[in-house]
Amino acid sequence: MRMTGVTGERVRATARVVAVGAVLMAVADAFRCGNRWYVSTMFGGADSGDYMALDLAAGAFHAMVACLAWVCVALVAAAVGWRLRVVSARTP
Repeated sequence: MRMTGVTGERVRATARVVAVGAVLMAVADAFRCGNRWYVSTMFGGADSGDYMALDLAAGAFHAMVACLAWVCVALVAAAVGWRLRVVSARTP
């Protein structure tokens, strides 16, 4: 299936918007992960056995996993947009 013209441009623009949005969400989750990890160390760290520190450390881990998922979404969207750009540049 060959996408040319307006349809190809719309899909490429949508892929660009999704990629930028996913990168912004990844950055937000990275900050959230860092903040929760830092605060969990202020409560004595995960080794202290303090339930508050353990809960915050678990939250930091969840934010890190969410950050990695957003990075994967951004990479896929960027690859789709790039592939459509290359294909549309090759077609006469």
